[in-house]
Formats: sequence, structure tokens, C-alpha cells
Amino acid sequence: MRYDMKPEINFDGIDDLQKGVADIVKGMPGGVYNAVRNSCMLVEIRLKTHHLAGATLKARTHRFQHSVKTIVRRVGTLVTGLVGSPVVYAAIHEYGGIIRPKNAKYLVFRINGRFVRTTKVVIPKRAPFAKSLEDVRPQIERIFGREIEIVIE
Repeated sequence: MRYDMKPEINFDGIDDLQKGVADIVKGMPGGVYNAVRNSCMLVEIRLKTHHLAGATLKARTHRFQHSVKTIVRRVGTLVTGLVGSPVVYAAIHEYGGIIRPKNAKYLVFRINGRFVRTTKVVIPKRAPFAKSLEDVRPQIERIFGREIEIVIE
């Protein structure tokens, strides 16, 4: 006895499936852009209202706090979001480091009305940006989940 049967598979609705996938792909960049923008704004708000308002850093002039901005860019299907600050001391507060004099033997500054002279200042890592991101991570996950649901429906 010989069996020359070849398996055959038929899908009903394959055209609908392909159209649905194409619609999802078309809608995805807008949804991703919205999710990235909303997520960055959450980080910025948390940073300004909590970590740069006294929880992590004690502000004197609020220059750092007011300088924080969100930028979201879309190039084709690539969406990037940035929460940052142009003030020169933002990075040292985020990552920590040592400040040494450039053009003199000592750093000189005033603390509580008294002049202090030193060869270096060690700034501890405070990471207000990273802490803000971690604080709002559950909300960011919900934002991306919601945007994906919207596109899929």
C-alpha cells in the first residue's frame, strides 16, 4: 500500500490577518512616540518635584531644577527620548566625581560665611535622574502596555 498524500494547510481569514498586522505596524510609530513622550514627561516631573526639590538635592537657586527638559525625536520608526539638563554640574550630581582646581593650587569657596581652601572636593553619586526613572518605572510600563493595546485593537 502506498501513500502519496501531501499535507495541505488552508487558512481562512489570512487576508484579514495580514491587513491587521499591516495596520498595527502603521499605528505603532505614533503609539511608541506617545509612550516615549509621556514616559519622559513622568521622569521630568518626578525629578523636578521630588529629587531636585529637596529629596536628593537641596536647591539654593533652583537653576538645575528649572533647566531640566524633555526632548523626544522620531526618525523613521526610531523614537528616542531624553530627559536632561545643560547645567555643567548636572553630570557630577548624577555620577559623582572629584573636582580639582584647573588654574590655581586651591579651590576657594564660602561655606556658612567662612572661606574654605582645598585641593579637591569629592561629590558623591546622587543620581537624581536614575532615581526618578526608577520611581516611575511601573507607570512607564503601564503607559507602553496601554499604547500597544490601543494599536492592536
